Amino acid sequence: MRIAGLSALAKKELSLYGQKFSLAALDPEEQTIFEDNFNKLLSTTDSQVRRIFEERVDTIVAGVMAIKEKLNRRKFKGMNPGDAEIGFGFIRPGFVKTGGVAAGNVRTNWLLNFAVIGTWVAYLDGLNVTTPFPLSEDHGLIITHLVSQVNAPFVREVHFQIGRVDLIPEDVSDILIADNENQVAVFPIPTKIVLPEDELLVTANGEVGIEHLKLGGIVVGLGRLLKAEIPAWT
Repeated sequence: MRIAGLSALAKKELSLYGQKFSLAALDPEEQTIFEDNFNKLLSTTDSQVRRIFEERVDTIVAGVMAIKEKLNRRKFKGMNPGDAEIGFGFIRPGFVKTGGVAAGNVRTNWLLNFAVIGTWVAYLDGLNVTTPFPLSEDHGLIITHLVSQVNAPFVREVHFQIGRVDLIPEDVSDILIADNENQVAVFPIPTKIVLPEDELLVTANGEVGIEHLKLGGIVVGLGRLLKAEIPAWT
């Protein structure tokens, strides 16, 4: 996939959910790195996830530019950043938090327990189901989809709150329809950009059971954080 000519590259601002994001331009070298590394990331995914990323590449590029602006316009180096350079990769559990893990420490897995049917539970949160957590000053998220890692998904609805923006809860019950290539249950959701230090709260509702719900998308941040096996941040 080539990114030359994408409308995002020429923009100085992005509007999403009533918010305006200032964008830091990617120079020709950074564009080349993004294109090469993004294609390498796509080559490791299944067909459904690959299609989601391909269809949203313009918004993903804009998200990278918005996060770059918040990270003081440091150099973007893709999947091989120095400690003080900007890199990117798939979102891992350690880049989000939940109050169910030592009162707001980073996640170490994607486990989500639906104990009572019809009850909203914390998926990504601070101290409890009503408290958001702030991302670190060194990373942001571009969220594009959810992946259920169990044979029969339990999740049915999710509700995102990003900063002061309280989005409408989303019905994701069609996650039951698995990808034809390898039977991975993937559900695309409207793209969400969470900037460094933005607050994030995500709750979920579903059938009774133990879900493993992966947050799909891209993490963009400084190399010193991205390269940590278990990221440590406050």
